[in-house]
Amino acid sequence: MEELKNLNSLKDIINIRFDLFKDKVAFIEKDVDHKEFEYIKYKDIKEKINGLGTYMLEELDLKGKNIAVIGENSYRWYVTYMAVACGVGVIVPLDRGLPENEILNLLLRSDAKAIVYSSRKKDEINNIKDKLPKDMVYIDMNKKESDEEALAFDRIIEKGIKKVDDGNKEYIDMPIDRDAFSILLFTSGTSATSKGVMLSHKNLCANIYSCSCVVPTFGDYTCMSILPLHHTYEFTLDYLFMSAAGGTIGICQGLKYILKDFKEIKPDFILAVPAVIEKFNQQIEKGIKETGKEKTIKTIKTIANGFSKIGIDIRRKVFAKIQENFGGNLKYLFCGAAPLDPELITKMEGYGFKFLQGYGLTETSPLVSGTSLKCDASGTVGKAVEGVEIRIDLSENKDENSNIGEIIVKGDNVMLGYYKDEEATKEVLKKGWFYTGDLGYFDIRGNLVVTGRSKNVIVTSNGKNIFPEELENLLNKLPLIEESMVYGKRLSNNSKDVIVAARITVDKEFLKEKYEEDDMPSDSKLYQMVFDEIKKVNRMMVSYKAIKYLEIKKDEFEKTTTMKIKRYVELENTNPDNLITLESVEKVKKGKKKIRKKPINVEAKKLNDSEEIKEAEKKI
Repeated sequence: MEELKNLNSLKDIINIRFDLFKDKVAFIEKDVDHKEFEYIKYKDIKEKINGLGTYMLEELDLKGKNIAVIGENSYRWYVTYMAVACGVGVIVPLDRGLPENEILNLLLRSDAKAIVYSSRKKDEINNIKDKLPKDMVYIDMNKKESDEEALAFDRIIEKGIKKVDDGNKEYIDMPIDRDAFSILLFTSGTSATSKGVMLSHKNLCANIYSCSCVVPTFGDYTCMSILPLHHTYEFTLDYLFMSAAGGTIGICQGLKYILKDFKEIKPDFILAVPAVIEKFNQQIEKGIKETGKEKTIKTIKTIANGFSKIGIDIRRKVFAKIQENFGGNLKYLFCGAAPLDPELITKMEGYGFKFLQGYGLTETSPLVSGTSLKCDASGTVGKAVEGVEIRIDLSENKDENSNIGEIIVKGDNVMLGYYKDEEATKEVLKKGWFYTGDLGYFDIRGNLVVTGRSKNVIVTSNGKNIFPEELENLLNKLPLIEESMVYGKRLSNNSKDVIVAARITVDKEFLKEKYEEDDMPSDSKLYQMVFDEIKKVNRMMVSYKAIKYLEIKKDEFEKTTTMKIKRYVELENTNPDNLITLESVEKVKKGKKKIRKKPINVEAKKLNDSEEIKEAEKKI
């Protein structure tokens, strides 16, 4: 799509691209007032954007102001974003999953003067109003009529459209500075508190064009939106790219409706995170198990995979019934935000789905690299997309035999900086390069392989680097383990030595299948069961990578809306009563009322002396 290379700003999408596709369906959506899906055309979306922008300028005096948006995925959310960014002020997308105190915090940090929200967020917004500026403007996306509490979204758009019809062209004619700060996005904060990322129209337009070079034919497709819209991965690669290309966006009602919505929307592709792909695979495997034909299907899958290797791909036809569960048209699965297990890719591609993987960050708008439709680069995140340069900085690498270093990026997609944080900006923007904080290397084909976050790396006393993500990938394959977080634990408060620790959650469904409700294993037995499984992973590792400390978490990990574990929250807010550890198990065994104050290094020594680790050491 060479024409997307000439986009000067997001406003060109509205004024040029929308006119080209005016009678095409832009959005398929079922909102609270409708039992059936609505089909909303591009010309209607353009009219609503211009109406909202005009009203915000003329009646609400919001020119140049920061305006927040929060709520479920909807065309109203998109209209708000585009209206603000294309002539009103700075748009501030917020995570709909945030608690009240965090919504308040980000509204104050962003200097927002207005907030557009869905009715489902009404109570939270009302609860924090007294702590927000007195002149704050409130707009409810789903409210029927405006009142003292909030303005009604549809009503003010109607008034704005009337102003446009009466000749008011101030908003429509508003010039756009493509280099100016126009979008403020807060990072998800998996390893630290969130930062405010400042983006421009140039940043986003560069990424739209990059996407079009990876998947040039997707303007004729329908995608289904399932990831939260405040995340730049979903908004740029799905909503902005598809609306610039003239595609159709079907909006899922929520994860519990996803299979039903697949059948109604019939998407050609979706954007997903690994946790969602894993659920899809589990659903498929559960259905196969219920048929009692697992061996037959496995044989058919092997034969079909064999044919695909010689250019005859019959997998979609062979597994048509599985395809029907996903609407029948689903060809491509885009996966990002976290590493995807190559074995999972192999499983899903065996049923006729094609994977595209990418790598990016909020600070890069987000896309940096991606695999293509033509090249199989499984196990990597592909090559740099059009307009982006990637290098590996080895200056901090102390291992002469390793080619792993920090991934650094240059291109028009790189952010302007962090909002009101010059020090943090200087740390990551150096001589035109953005230092991502991610570690990786290039394989022999020139594809980028991401090994993990530099802040997560465990450094042993003898200088060895251990990447938690590598161990987590192995742990998460164990049937007893649902999720895991590997980190470095100090042997004592005064010691510099660290051991490899794993905090995990148990797969409760697996336990239910194996045990009756009144016969569930005790904490002691469960701890031993899990550690017996972990020993299997330890056998595959050199000794310094062996997991030597186990914590079983009784509740779920706290996560971002893209299903990444918030490591810093987990480690800073550890509740001992919520963990099953060797100490807690021994406490129960000995019937002591107080927790046994046993030094961690005693446990580490005990585990170091295990036969499994001794055997691993002999092999080195």
